[in-house]
Amino acid sequence: MAMPRPRRQVAYLVLAAALFIPPLLAVQAETNPPTTFVGISYGRYQIADEVFKEVYGEGGSILGLTASQRLFGARNFDLSAVFDLRRFGRTGASTISFVETTFRMTPATIGLEASLQQGIAVLWLGGGLGRTFYSEESALQDNAGSAFGFTVSGGLAFQPSRAVPLRLKLILRWTKAKTTENEIPVELGGPEYGFALVYGFRLF
Repeated sequence: MAMPRPRRQVAYLVLAAALFIPPLLAVQAETNPPTTFVGISYGRYQIADEVFKEVYGEGGSILGLTASQRLFGARNFDLSAVFDLRRFGRTGASTISFVETTFRMTPATIGLEASLQQGIAVLWLGGGLGRTFYSEESALQDNAGSAFGFTVSGGLAFQPSRAVPLRLKLILRWTKAKTTENEIPVELGGPEYGFALVYGFRLF
């Protein structure tokens, strides 16, 4: 049974789009590569402080938003400004009073990131400065404050198609951020690993 004419025309249009649009997008991406990337991240964060580990355990999930803007590009090399805002939280109990305590932390960092693309893989290395905002709430007392620190990070990103500027970014990061609570030094930094899904476009 022959396909009705309107349906046949729609099928031809879909086939033509599937054949011709991806190469056109690839050419567009090649001649006008994305300069801005925005996305979301997920990882595992472990605060290095031993007292924190006694109360809240070894670590937990950290969620974030990330954005970058290319500052300089030459061949396969890019230098970008990067901003990250992440959120971490844990609930535990004091080893002395056994009162439930909730800890929340929001690291905000800005820095530079260098990347080198070879095919679908992008090797990247970055670092920056930031401030970590934190709060600790319990039935006994509440504490809040912030700590200045720095981060060093690196990893690999993968972009399977130049026609679709979507990257899966693997992240290894170390953060250093020290504060003082009740005259006791507390290290809020530590190792982190995870991934980000970022989408690129040409902002300017």
